[in-house]
This record gives sequence, structure tokens and C-alpha cells, in this order.
Amino acid sequence: MRSIIFYFLAAVMLSGCHPDEATMPDFDVHTDQLAYAAGDSITFHLSGNAGAIVFYSGEPGKAYENRNRKSMPGVEKLVFQTSMQQGPVPPKPCPDSLLLLISTNLEGYDAEHINKATWTNITGRNSKWPKSLSTGFTTSDSIDISDFNKADKVNIAFRVLNKKTGLTPQRKWVIQSFSLYNYLPDSSSTPLFTTFSNTGWVQASLLNDSEPGTAENKYTGFNAWNVGTWNISAADSARNSNGIPIRTGYPVTFNPGTNVNNEDNDDWLITSSVDLKTTRPDVGVVIQNEVALRSAIYKYAFKKAGTYQVTFVATNNSLKDSKSQIKQLTLKILP
Repeated sequence: MRSIIFYFLAAVMLSGCHPDEATMPDFDVHTDQLAYAAGDSITFHLSGNAGAIVFYSGEPGKAYENRNRKSMPGVEKLVFQTSMQQGPVPPKPCPDSLLLLISTNLEGYDAEHINKATWTNITGRNSKWPKSLSTGFTTSDSIDISDFNKADKVNIAFRVLNKKTGLTPQRKWVIQSFSLYNYLPDSSSTPLFTTFSNTGWVQASLLNDSEPGTAENKYTGFNAWNVGTWNISAADSARNSNGIPIRTGYPVTFNPGTNVNNEDNDDWLITSSVDLKTTRPDVGVVIQNEVALRSAIYKYAFKKAGTYQVTFVATNNSLKDSKSQIKQLTLKILP
């Protein structure tokens, strides 16, 4: 038994490696040629002793050099749908209005902070508002707001101003399908908001004791409620991060009720703060892991012509260590 232990320790000492230390991969990759046509199946020949291999094609969203990128200004565009379901039909004069606003200095969702913030009116950037009363929805233009991306954060708001006329019910607006994307120069894009159900929206109304749409509305106080906090659905939490009760209704409705004598009201639907420069890192594809069966080849086809820097990251892992080797090829893809 002593000799067995002795020889085992000697083998470890002579090897010069700690048992917890990973081995640097001995890895290589090549293709049969460096130019292919779009749609061709390209065979990458793999060799070596890598335990895990990640493949970056170099296409938009899949570039190795952008794997840690989290912020980059691009062209930020928003799209939404609106429905006008009650009130005077345009072009009949009407004191009611729906405004699209943006702020770079909103600090809170109560009346004091909303009034204190500077709001830029960008309503005119959308030419596609409903022109008739309908339960159907009108899709907006793709609205460019990239002139605001130098700010650390922005809040986007819909504001409904309804006036007491005593003649007709005030306008009822319904909003849904709000999306905001950051489109980058490399043709990739990052979704900043994609649905009401998982984005941060606070709906605030200048009212006192009751919900909009009820006869006893008194538009003199200020209440606010959330319709979903970023990455937290309404079903997951009773209150948002500001302690405001979550409202689960969707789509979102500005509903003044059918009473023709409703008082003036001022309603807001406001996004949570967002940095327009936010990007998600590019990602690779795991083509081999520590437990998967090894293969000597990997096949891939590019759909579009261009020059691509293909990257393979080969890694060996131990319990306490990891070592990687990077191999890159430049491929020309012809039309």
C-alpha cells in the first residue's frame, strides 16, 4: 500500500500539474476553402482535445468581438397600437387629446415629480392615429427617438387630456402592443420594451377616490398604479418596486365613462426608465460540451453574402480552473 501511494504522489509531482488545474486545449479548425456561396453547407474540420467548443458565426448578433457589449447608441424606434372607441369623431373639433411625450429627467411617478419633469411633445412624429371610432387598432409609424439616446435614461408617456363639455362623452382610448427597439449599425437589434405585460408602465390619473369610468370621479387628487414592472408580470407580485399596486388589465384603457358631465381629467401612462443605448451581448452556439459526444466536424450555412470572421472558442474546465484557446477564420460568402 505504501508503494502505491508513493508512486501516485511521485506521478503527480513529476507531471508538474495540480489536479485542480485545467489543461490548455490543443485545438485546431480548418475548412476545405475560404470562399463559399450563400446557402452552401460549410464543413469545419475540428481536431484536438477541447472539452467544450462555442461557435460564433460573425453574423449580426453572433460576433465574438461583441460578446461583452452592453451599451451602444443606435437608431431607437418605437411602435404601438391605439384605438379610439368613444367621443367626437375627427375632424370634428374636440378639446380632448392624446399626447405622446418623452422625458429625460423624471425622478418619480407621483404628481409632484411628473409635473416637475421636462416633457418633450413627440405626438407629431406619428402620423397614424385613429380617424374613426372603432374597437380595431391602428398601428403607429416606426417612430425614431434616437435624438434622446445621449441621456442615461428616458421615460415615454401617453397623456390624455379630457375636458368637460356637457355635450358628448369624453374620448375613450385603448393602447396595446408597445415595442421599443435599439437598431444597431451591424444590423442587429435589442428589444427594450416588447409588450405591456412585461414592461414597466405606471398609469396615473388626476382623480380622487374612485376608478376612471365611474360616476363619482373627482379629478382633483392623484393616484397611480402600475400595469407591469420590467421582467415582473402582474401575476407575480402585488406591488411594483415603488410600492404601487399592480393593475392587471391589458390592453390599457383610458376610460372616462359615458357620463357627458365628467369633469376635466389629466391621465398619464408612463414607462419605467430605460437607457436607449442598452444592447444585449452577441452570443455563440455551444457545439460541444463536456458530456456531449465528440464530433470531428461541424456544418454551418450562411444565408447572406458578406465577409465573416468565424470564431471557435475551445475550453477545458476543471473544478477550479478553466483554460481556453481561440481559433478564427475569415470566410467570404458570395451571392
